[in-house]
Amino acid sequence: MRPCLHGLLLGFALIVLAGCARGPDEAGLQRDVQAQLDTLFGNRVLAVTSLKRQGSAPLAATGNGGPQAVVYYNAVLTFTGPYDPSDWSGLSPELIANALGATDDGVIGFGSGRIEAGSELRAYGSMIYRRTGDDWQASPLRPAAAPSVAAGGQAGAAGDLIVRLSGVVNTTPGLRDVDDAIVAEELDHAVQNIKLRGKAGEQGFVVATGPAGGEYTRFVESLRPRGAAWSVMQANTDGSVANALMIDSGEASFGLVQSDVAAAAVTGQGAFATIGPLRHVRAVAALFPEPVHVVVRADAGIASVDGLRGKRVAVGSPGSGTRQTATQVLRAHGLAPGDYVTVAARGPDEALQWLAAGRIDAVIEVVAAPWRQLVAISAQTPMTLLPLDLEAMNRLGETVPGLLALKIRRHTYGWQEDDVSTLAATALLVAGSTVPGPIVKRVLDFLFENGLAAARGVSAARLSRARALAGVTIPLHDAAADYFAVSPGGAVGAPAAATP
Repeated sequence: MRPCLHGLLLGFALIVLAGCARGPDEAGLQRDVQAQLDTLFGNRVLAVTSLKRQGSAPLAATGNGGPQAVVYYNAVLTFTGPYDPSDWSGLSPELIANALGATDDGVIGFGSGRIEAGSELRAYGSMIYRRTGDDWQASPLRPAAAPSVAAGGQAGAAGDLIVRLSGVVNTTPGLRDVDDAIVAEELDHAVQNIKLRGKAGEQGFVVATGPAGGEYTRFVESLRPRGAAWSVMQANTDGSVANALMIDSGEASFGLVQSDVAAAAVTGQGAFATIGPLRHVRAVAALFPEPVHVVVRADAGIASVDGLRGKRVAVGSPGSGTRQTATQVLRAHGLAPGDYVTVAARGPDEALQWLAAGRIDAVIEVVAAPWRQLVAISAQTPMTLLPLDLEAMNRLGETVPGLLALKIRRHTYGWQEDDVSTLAATALLVAGSTVPGPIVKRVLDFLFENGLAAARGVSAARLSRARALAGVTIPLHDAAADYFAVSPGGAVGAPAAATP
């Protein structure tokens, strides 16, 4: 009797556990991951050869009250055909990470350059499932940004100053009532300035990037090899225009600047017309493409850029490279500044939120694709990308150095069914002309040395020595010219004409 009762209880427990299971079993999970990859590529390019389910966790219910869960897994994947993550005209390696529900450092094995059939990737991924009736339906998980790790401080004069500053903030009459955001903003400015004044040394170098959470910052984070003794860190700034000015004045040694902004800086045009040419800015290398995104709501009824006449358009902050490029793109489509309403958001994230809320009609941003903030906002409010007109692209090509014709490939965004023709700046690493050559050489070795590539994040897989001079229309630093075996002098020239 006891064995029979034990068997009945065990069977009942298994039924209860099966009913409580979140998401599919291992075989079902592997099928769903494979289907997502096949949809991304359009055919079988990356095969899931093994997968281990690592558990699940509940998520907040959907709008209709249905339960949700996130399911975690480890997988080994094999390329069935060649793939080059550094091919700027192909699908970004970040799209593979997105399809796998992995963070930037959750996919291992990209290496540097072309990947041949038979090569393997390892992924630590996840997938969201929504319960519909008796079935679990898969949907892609947007990977969370990797948490930043604060560096440990040292005792001494700096430590004493921090203690004194804390006392002032906490005890001075009136400061207690100051908005925390104001105090945090001022302290953050101080921290970033301290970073920028640091010199490249035994532990690495500092790059002026852009706003916190932006694509420049994310890319630099991706460059850090696991366990490397010499690495890179970022300091947040207002963007490309501000970075060029800091490089020229010596406030920063290295910075990221859009290629078209760099061209304007050394010739004293655009945002630099009232300042004059910046004489100390030198190119080190092109890192990755930054396509022009012209984003509108899918229900807006706007089909082309010239349809933005009379509309409210966010064109980037004054210190950003986007502001300069966006106004040039609009002008090439026949829209002068008075033909649309310029909206000043505090950053790209706020601009997209305003667009989703219907407070503005379009957002223009020069940013690497996939633009994660756009991925996130379009999951709630359907968006679409407007292509640039071919004639307008050719007009820009004749007048604006540093822009390249590029397509944002279909499926870059889940709702994007067709390629979108646009122009792209390249993110240039620039340095001051007085930065010592050995330091620049060490930075270039850090960027392009093959041995470091496999230990980096997914975003850094876009680096390519073969494309390191793409969109470079300003003089190279002497050490960079030696590294790439080219002439250091760079005449600012026009990019190749756009193609349909």
